[in-house]
Formats: sequence, structure tokens, C-alpha cells
Amino acid sequence: MKKEHCQSNTICKFEENVLSLTEYYQHLTFHLPRETILTKMKKATLLLLLMMALAANAQLKWPEATQESKAGLRWWWPGSAVDQKNLEWTMQQYANAGAGSVEITPIYGVQGNEKNAIDFLTPEWMTQLATVEREGKKNGILVDMNTGTGWPFGGPFVPIEEAACKVLFVVDTVVVDKVTEEPFTVDISIKDKKEKYAQLKHVMAHPIEVKSYKGRCIELTNNVEDGQLQMLRLPGKWLIVAQYESRTRQQVKRAAPGGAGYVIDHFDKTAVKHYLERFDKAFEQSGVAFPHNFFNDSYEVYGANWTPTLLEEFKARRGYELEKHFPALLGIELDNNDNSKDVLSDYRETLSDLLLENFSQQWTEWAHSHGSLTRNQAHGSPASLIDVYASVDVPEIEGFGLSEFNIKGLRKDPGFTRQNFSDVSMLKYASSAAHITGKKLVSSETFTWLTEHFRTSLSQMKPDLDLMFTCGVNHAFFHGTCYSPKDAKWPGWRFYASVDMSPNNSIWRDAPYLMKYIERSQSFLQMGQPDNDFLVLVPLRDMWAKRHGTGVGSLLMAFDIHKMEEKAPEFIKSILEIDSLGYDCDYISERILLSTTFKD
Repeated sequence: MKKEHCQSNTICKFEENVLSLTEYYQHLTFHLPRETILTKMKKATLLLLLMMALAANAQLKWPEATQESKAGLRWWWPGSAVDQKNLEWTMQQYANAGAGSVEITPIYGVQGNEKNAIDFLTPEWMTQLATVEREGKKNGILVDMNTGTGWPFGGPFVPIEEAACKVLFVVDTVVVDKVTEEPFTVDISIKDKKEKYAQLKHVMAHPIEVKSYKGRCIELTNNVEDGQLQMLRLPGKWLIVAQYESRTRQQVKRAAPGGAGYVIDHFDKTAVKHYLERFDKAFEQSGVAFPHNFFNDSYEVYGANWTPTLLEEFKARRGYELEKHFPALLGIELDNNDNSKDVLSDYRETLSDLLLENFSQQWTEWAHSHGSLTRNQAHGSPASLIDVYASVDVPEIEGFGLSEFNIKGLRKDPGFTRQNFSDVSMLKYASSAAHITGKKLVSSETFTWLTEHFRTSLSQMKPDLDLMFTCGVNHAFFHGTCYSPKDAKWPGWRFYASVDMSPNNSIWRDAPYLMKYIERSQSFLQMGQPDNDFLVLVPLRDMWAKRHGTGVGSLLMAFDIHKMEEKAPEFIKSILEIDSLGYDCDYISERILLSTTFKD
């Protein structure tokens, strides 16, 4: 160390001829307060002990880099308008930069290039996938693919009967006059003409002020014709609840050619099975190898709060009939409501069970049957995030926007930079699921909307990357990288969402250095084992019991990144406080906790 004047906030420079610790502390005595010197001595002692331990184990080496320890790229294919020559060139560019994985996600095409588009899963599309797999083996890059185009899962082969499902209710209060003997009908029809797929399933009459009838409710479904209910001549005041089953008609977002159509009913086992059969057929007929991973993006299925088997499943799992408790489900107060049952929470738990079993677990079992793994973003779904994350091979969390960390000089790019909704409390769901179930990898959709295209610097990326690492991520994917032919006019083909990590961006010149940092960090993280201080039970039932408003709009509770503070403010506050005190934890769900055993 140079014996030069050293300010308290100046880092002393080391040279090859390092002074002894005694000389070092003699030097520091002239410049630092006693408390600081003692702290540095303690740290130096710990460092010395660590060096001795490393010397004692001469065989301990830095882990060798693998494909999975390198950075991954979410690879947008606009219109799937790819060709062999450009795929070969592009894969070589990715390898040269240090990427270890690509994830193919086809999206809508480039305007004016429609003639070159390739429909998803056609023989020609499968041929291009084979090219990527061949180049991946040649360049040491793993090939993943989305189990669909855009997001969520769906497409042209999804019939309306297997599309995302929703429930509709017509509620009316009726007074039956005991003097009147004329036929008494009530209009319970759906007035919205857009709901052409709505099917009446149940009509329940709940007594409000009916002295001569002591029952809780009467089913009058068979008393309906053409949307008109013929009432019983039981005098008094009644609450009529008519339940319809309909379809959301949501289309796949950002669909690629050959991928447009209805979003599937994720709660329906048969619908999911039929959807996956399309992939079976494409791979079987083409002979192309199945990818390393199948990927599923964040759950963005809007308004899907039902499935045809829900009432049957509810009774089997919760032990009572939901149709007899529709008022409690909708938040309608009745004197004869059975308050001993947590109807809303039970309904939400049933949806969670169905999503876990019929979608996530079935999808993973299907992938395993073909020698592939699953990588999944559970957030956004109306389910127990820990359980759904734990059911796949690689749980994936998502960052969103820039984390500042009060870093001096970090460019914030006013007007273009977005807030990062993914704080420590949110980022730990995926890693916790992996840790408590012994999974090696935790991936991340990283840098989503960090700032706008061509405005993002590597220095803006690193803080959010490090945030991911400290929250258990060890397999980061850039969001994203857009396929663009080599001769395309600058800026080439672009996807609307940033960040753009591609050869067309100026940061590509320096990308190998960031890639190498990711590779070294992740190879070390993947070598280790999780060792958090304690487990925290996610208070899922507390969240499920909360109602926001009344009616059908209050039923669904989706655990999306942007609104987690509304669902669990106390839980988030506790996790952030734990973090601020220097401790760390993993989350655990009730389902997994109840299945654990104690050994030794």
C-alpha cells in the first residue's frame, strides 16, 4: 500500500508489494478515527481467516461457467419471419456476446413484411426451430420456447367451449303479494347483447321476510323459460340470484401469425390438455427435438373467474354447495347468511387449487413427458404464488422499471424511466418457492421497462441486476431481444417493450462485459445453497378474505406485481423490516408447510 495521504472517504490503492497488517494499521492511525480502525481490523481478521480456510482447501475453485450460468435472452420473433441465414448469423452474435440461452416468443409481424411471415407451428416454422436448435448446439446456447405466441396461452384451435370462462349474476329483490293470484314472473335475462355465450345454470330464491317459509333458499332453475322466472306463491320478500356461465372472449395478446385466437380456460383440465395436444402433433410430425425449457409469461387472463366444473369442485374440496351461498359470495348481507363459512375465501382457494392442478402441474408433467422443463411466471394469477411457482422446474420473477438506490450519478432519464414495482418483498416469491423445494435455478424477466429503447445504459441495468441476485435470482433473462435481419435498415426490427439488448443497439459493443459479470455472478450463486434465517408463512387466507367492493367484480383476486401493496400491506411491511434489520427469509405456503417432515 502506498504511504500517501489518505482522506477518510478515499480508498487506498494497493500495489504488488503489500504492507504488513501492522504497518497498515499504523498508517491508518494518522487518518481514521479509532472506531473505524477497530471495525477495519475486525474485517481484516475475518478476511485473514477466510484466506486461511481457502488455503487449507487448495482444491476449492471458482465454478466453471455453464450455459445456464450465462445470461438468457427473451427472443422476440416478429411475425416469425425468420430465415436460416439470418438465424445462423444472429445466434453467432449472441454467442460472441456471452449469452447462454434464448427463449423464442413469436409476436405480431413487421408492417410491410407480411409476405415473409410464418404461421406458428407449421412445418416451415418447425424447420426454423430446428435451425435454431442446431446453431444452439454449435454455439453453446440453450433453446427455450414459449408454449404459444405472445401471451397468455391460446390460439386459433381453442373453441369457445374451452375459452377463458367467467360468471355472471342477475340479482333482484321480489315481493310476493299474498292477495295476488295471477301468474307472477320475474325477468332474469341477461340484457347485455354481447353476452351471447351466457348460459343459465342456477336460479336461487333466498327468503328475506318470509314468515311461512323457514328454509334458507329454494332452487327455481326449472321454473325459468326464455329468461322469465315464474315465482312460487310463497308470500313475502325474496332475493333472487340467477347465475350464468359465460366466456370472456379474451384474445391472445401480441399474437403472432398462426397464434391468434381465444385465451384458454386455465382452470379446465380438458381445455389445457387439448391445447397442449397441438404441440404434440407439431413436434411429432416434424421430428424436431423438444426445447430445453417451455416458458409461460405472467398470468394476464382478465376477468376469468369461473370454469364449468367449479361448483362440483367446490363441493368436493370445501364440503358445501356454493350455489346456496351466492349472496355471501357477492357480499350481499342477509339475516340468514351462514356466517360460519368463509365463502369468498373458499371460492378463491378453489380457483387456486384448479389453476395449480389443471394448468401448472399438468403443463409441467406434459413437458417432462417430452424431456423438457418448465419455466413459469406465476405472478398475476389468482392463486397461491408459492404453490404455483413450486410446481414448475424454474420459477421466474419479473422486474419492472428502475431501482435508484440513491446511487450518486445514476441517470434517471426523467420522462422515460418507470418506477420499479418489484421490491424485495415481491421478488422473493419465486426464489422462496425454489429454495423450499430444492430447485437449483431461479430466473428473472429482467429490465422490463427500465427506460425506453436506445436510452438505457449498462450502468442503469446493474443495480436492478444486483437486486435480483440479492433476492435469490441466479438465471437472469434480458427483456428483451428482437430478431432482426442483418441487412435490415437501422434501427432494425423492434418490439415495443424495452430494454433492447441486440446487435442494433449501441450498448451491444460493451454488452460482453456485462454478460461476463452475469456469468461469473450466476456461476457462483448456482454453486451455493440457500441459507436464509427463517421462513415466513404467506398470510394467503387473510388476503383471500379481503373484499374490495361488492358484486361479481369483487370476486377475483389476482396477485399482480403492480398492486401487491393493496393485497398485503402488513405482510410487505414486515418483510421490508426484516430486510432492514439485516436478516433474510424465505416464504412458505400453508400447503407446503403442512406437507413438510422433520428429520434429524
